[in-house]
Amino acid sequence: MKPTPVDLKLNLSARSELSLRSGDSVIVQVIKRLTESKWAVGIRGRVLPAVSKVELAPGQRLRAVVAVRHGQIILKISDQPANPIQELISRQGLQPNQMLESIVTSLLRSGLSVTPERLQQVRQLLEKLKLDPKKFARLSAVILDKGIDPRSRGLDQLLPILGYGERESGERRGGNRQMPRDPERFAEQLCEEIGHSAGGEGNSLQVFNHLQGSDYTWIIVPIDYSYEGSGRVYGTIRLRYRVGQQQVDRIIVVARNESGGKWSFVLQAGGEPELIIFTDPLDKRRKAKSELDVLLLKLQNLGVKTDDTIREDRYFDGFDLPWEELSYRNVDTVH
Repeated sequence: MKPTPVDLKLNLSARSELSLRSGDSVIVQVIKRLTESKWAVGIRGRVLPAVSKVELAPGQRLRAVVAVRHGQIILKISDQPANPIQELISRQGLQPNQMLESIVTSLLRSGLSVTPERLQQVRQLLEKLKLDPKKFARLSAVILDKGIDPRSRGLDQLLPILGYGERESGERRGGNRQMPRDPERFAEQLCEEIGHSAGGEGNSLQVFNHLQGSDYTWIIVPIDYSYEGSGRVYGTIRLRYRVGQQQVDRIIVVARNESGGKWSFVLQAGGEPELIIFTDPLDKRRKAKSELDVLLLKLQNLGVKTDDTIREDRYFDGFDLPWEELSYRNVDTVH
């Protein structure tokens, strides 16, 4: 059956903003609906509004050809939705499925080569530990990037710690400490825990944080606190350290409360600070809206810009933003 033709219209400013020219081929990531016919889409690492006369779906990846017509940018979607991940898996002689797609995407985001052997190793690890590939495949790739063999002993204990708060299972690490009321003391306590976790020898978490990645190094610190009458909050703080620049350029706080609500706060620390928020499920936003408004006001006073859109957590792997482009330079097509 012939697919329905799809044309996306962008503002003319997108031409210079993305250096688009007629005939260019681009990948379009559908992020979310803005109005009945307007959508937020990701193109070359930027998020832009686009108008479509046909229904789209958040999470779709489409291949499009650029055309400039009568002062408008038209993206003509090709005859088939683009899914280079599935194509890549098929070229490896494997049958594409959701787990393998998550693993391949995670390996590419970590700048790792994609080989049948590596795919099978990560898949076996996730299946053995019964972990959600949408969240833990990316953690597995971070482990591989630090030179840790996926067959290493102790990963069955390390992976759940690195993904602390990703599962709605009432998991406990024996912490649940009372959060200091004094903000300065709380900041000091966090610094002490991050410093303790990131250096020296000790348990597997400390070893993980001590190991360096290729382009950047992830430092992960589990947290488990109670504060006044708010109950328990647990999850992780994740710091992305750029090795070449010797600086932290991304800070992520993944937090889950006792009722199961989960929020992820991504602070882009490089350049002008910007906060991006993900939550799951969406219907729990209302319960925390007043607290969120207070937080955003305080961040605004500190000069932190906040993205107006609160996005669905299912499109976030806990490390990289969904619209950030993948790199296919490390694909091994020989098998």
